[in-house]
Amino acid sequence: MRLQIIEQNDAARFDDFIAAAPCGDILQTYSWGQIKSPDWDPLRAIVVDKENKIRAAASVLFRQIPLLKQTIAYVPRGPVLADNKDFELWEFTLSALTELAREKRAIVLKIDPAIYDDEELATLLRKHGFRLTGQDHDFGGIQPRYTFRLSLEGSLDEIFSRFNKKMRYKINYGPRRGLVFRQNEETSIADFFSVLAQTGDRNDFMVRSQAYFQNMYEILRHDDHILLLTGYIEDEPVISSITFALGDKSWAVYGGQANKYRNLYTYHALNWERIKWAHGKGAAWFDLYGVPGQVEEDHPLYGLYHFKKSFGGDYVAFIGEWDKPLSPALYWLWDQGLPRYRALVRKLKR
Repeated sequence: MRLQIIEQNDAARFDDFIAAAPCGDILQTYSWGQIKSPDWDPLRAIVVDKENKIRAAASVLFRQIPLLKQTIAYVPRGPVLADNKDFELWEFTLSALTELAREKRAIVLKIDPAIYDDEELATLLRKHGFRLTGQDHDFGGIQPRYTFRLSLEGSLDEIFSRFNKKMRYKINYGPRRGLVFRQNEETSIADFFSVLAQTGDRNDFMVRSQAYFQNMYEILRHDDHILLLTGYIEDEPVISSITFALGDKSWAVYGGQANKYRNLYTYHALNWERIKWAHGKGAAWFDLYGVPGQVEEDHPLYGLYHFKKSFGGDYVAFIGEWDKPLSPALYWLWDQGLPRYRALVRKLKR
């Protein structure tokens, strides 16, 4: 086996492998690297066998550390292997990615494979010097470690019939009161962003720029991997979302709700429209994308957990986010010192 860096002319081959792999994820596609550039410098690597067949792939994002010549190497939702139980392949892939990260002067190699919790693989990662991170974060890391996945087996009528009576009522409630959905070119990133910004203000979380989402939409729309969906009442955007699909997989990644008409269960209707689109794309499941683990009613994020659980999907825990420090002192400053400094600055500002 050997590691090979690929260029734009191999993008389709790279993405076809990611789409077909059991744990392939859209964050590992060639296109996602384009979305993250220029803030991150993407390198796409493949592991090929003697017959030049791809056995593993990784889109590695490198980011320059300010004032230093070192970088951070991040493999979001990767690496991706043809066979997750091929531990010889894991051994080679991890070693090759470590060497690549060292060549790019990375102080850490961060991986986050989209693999369900697996103690055998976790043991191998520890053997290779990786440590589990994100355990102090409600969602388990940069990408959510916990989620609900709804099976899309059967027809749309069969999927709808599997919802309980209360869920079916809520899905139909908004459309019966004037909620109308428009998608892709019928709507706009501007309308999506106006709704998302209201959600960010209401729930006190940061929202990426409108330009970021516009660029994302244009890149993924080219390959038909994205649904931009907005619900309107009397031509006013009140609910909007972005959904991804790749191969037999789909993800409900971004969504927002305006301050008005929240009593119309607009998010229930929105998710059903997303599910219908994902089903039409051939997805086997619909990932509701991120919950704070299995939490009790007194948890501040229980409402989010309960809402996503109410669609009836299976609770999923991934293996998590793992760091391999390549420069222990600089890694400690980045992992521990920088967050403490930022927390102190916020405290002083308050």
